[in-house]
Amino acid sequence: MKKLWKHITNRITADGIILFSAFLLLLLFFVSEIRNLLHPSPFRYAVLLRLALLLTVCLLFFLGGSLHAKRTNGQAVTSKLVYLYFALYLYLLINVTLLDPSLGRSSTIYGSGEGHRQYYMKWFVNLVPLRSIREVYINGFIKGYVNGYYTLLNLLGNICAFMPLSFFLPLFFPKQKRWYLFFPTLLGAVLAIELLQLAFMVGSCDIDDVILNVAGGFLAFWLLKIPPIRRLCKYLVGR
Repeated sequence: MKKLWKHITNRITADGIILFSAFLLLLLFFVSEIRNLLHPSPFRYAVLLRLALLLTVCLLFFLGGSLHAKRTNGQAVTSKLVYLYFALYLYLLINVTLLDPSLGRSSTIYGSGEGHRQYYMKWFVNLVPLRSIREVYINGFIKGYVNGYYTLLNLLGNICAFMPLSFFLPLFFPKQKRWYLFFPTLLGAVLAIELLQLAFMVGSCDIDDVILNVAGGFLAFWLLKIPPIRRLCKYLVGR
């Protein structure tokens, strides 16, 4: 028995425990996502909690991968985990913008048929630049019919939503390091999401969302070119 226990404890490592914990949390995340799709949660902070859980999973994977690389003197595992991070980001982006019914991402909210399409086009489509920012977020917050959480979540959410693309695209496609190639790619991705929202009547199709999404992504693109930040990113991905 003592030999068996010693054999088991010798195989248990800190990096193994951390990576196993990360897998368990990732499983918990997807179980909660499936539950939310089947039974939408009215909890308004659900998005932030899910984002916090996902960030915790990524941090645990990074820590476990780094410890594993040091213990085995092998190639950094973090350079391979970056593909997992990208996949999780894409899932979260698509889920939040197109699928999550708790955020109004369901065409059944507006119904179907021509009358419902007209209703959606009238109240949830905006092609006038800065109108939603001015009338809904700024004036709505000042006059008190839009709360601060809603304003902050929408403004910061739209600004931050496509920021990770400024990290992943140049990493996977070196030509995307050039701003004149990255910008149209970013714009195309943002427009694709907005057009899908329009086609399926989920959320709102708003030119102000495009402005905020592109501004946030392009700002992050230039921030990542600052030498200390660029060196930190290279260290994080093990490349």
